[in-house]
Amino acid sequence: MERELAIGKQKILFDREATFDLYRETITVAVSETCDCSRCKNFAAQKENVFPAEFLGLLEGLGIDWTKEWEAFEYDWEEGNTAKPVLYGGWFLFVGRLVSGSETPPALRDGFAFWVATSFPTGTLPSADKLCAIQFLTRIPWVLTGY
Repeated sequence: MERELAIGKQKILFDREATFDLYRETITVAVSETCDCSRCKNFAAQKENVFPAEFLGLLEGLGIDWTKEWEAFEYDWEEGNTAKPVLYGGWFLFVGRLVSGSETPPALRDGFAFWVATSFPTGTLPSADKLCAIQFLTRIPWVLTGY
């Protein structure tokens, strides 16, 4: 059953039950936990503390399993520079669509921002469902040693 939701200046239609099924049947593991690169390992090591409560509530309301991001990536890591926070981005997918609003990312607030995006890697996703994404940006420290 489709429902409508405003997220900032964007409006979406989403199907919570179909999204829940997407995570149960298709997105069964987080990309950051299957990748062997140091950047993904750094994200996975601390993602339990990355997302604000407001964001986690939004994901839960959409039927998204926050422990299983579709993709996570870093923007500005400098090898050997573990002193400055690293800018990460990523997507959580949901069954639905963007009805109105710009996909312009908002400014980071307390080191975090999110918005609805219609462009994301599709990989092995089922084509039967209309998919959309909640995209995020966050600055987190480098916590791994030996990199």
